Amino acid sequence: MKKLIYSIPTELFEIFLVEFNGYGYEILNKDENETIFAIYAEDEEVDTIKEGVSEVFEDLGNGKLLLEEEVPEVNWEEAWKEGFEPIKIPPFVLIPEWEVYKGNDLIPIKLKIGMAFGTGKHATTQIALSLLPKYIKEGDTVLDAGTGSGVLAIAAAKLGASKVDAVDIHHEAINECKTNAWENEVNINCMLKDINEINDRYDVVIANIQLEVFEKVFDKLVNLFDKYLIISGIFKDKEREKILEMARKNKLEKIEEKSQPESEDKPEDLWYGFVFKHS
Repeated sequence: MKKLIYSIPTELFEIFLVEFNGYGYEILNKDENETIFAIYAEDEEVDTIKEGVSEVFEDLGNGKLLLEEEVPEVNWEEAWKEGFEPIKIPPFVLIPEWEVYKGNDLIPIKLKIGMAFGTGKHATTQIALSLLPKYIKEGDTVLDAGTGSGVLAIAAAKLGASKVDAVDIHHEAINECKTNAWENEVNINCMLKDINEINDRYDVVIANIQLEVFEKVFDKLVNLFDKYLIISGIFKDKEREKILEMARKNKLEKIEEKSQPESEDKPEDLWYGFVFKHS
């Protein structure tokens, strides 16, 4: 197996993901200027993937291959099991699908191993999860826009939402959403759909996506919710100011803001989450 490490301007990264749909990726480093990411490829598909990425980079006018590494043969499933610790984000606890939660003080969310769209370890997911219990009430209708693994949609269902729609433009995300919903025995409508194609209205809309996507769909999201818009995925102060300006232009009132560092060794690199309502 090969690990292909690429660099692309951050403003083009989301566009790249849309164009190069069908493969999982790992973000190695991201700031406001550059995103460095990796794609893992079996030996027989390396050339095909490299050609596909090169074609998209050529269309975008930017992006380059930094490094090609050989990945040692590892039983990834066993390695993942050994390295996974339950993640507590009260009132939730994220656990692998093979584990049985024996406590009664937290709400367990099971996640299938080996998924491309994450296990809840990232700050953006944790921020969003921590905001949901205060704003989602039993019987609410909820949209998770850009659902990824479906963890936020599952959390909404476990809080008592009567209807949960989860949409994403990536086929892998919808497959993961369906798998994780089944693991948690909740009813989620996991749909391959662009946010701009949605016409229903919901009590609460959740969106944990990148700023580049918010810039395209924020006006649409504003027209989809009645009670609250809960967002995450905003990195550093520059993006924070941009999202708050979008909210002001759409006459939204900020009622809560949370932040969390990228990591313990980067306390100054903050991710932000917000809750808005119509003013």
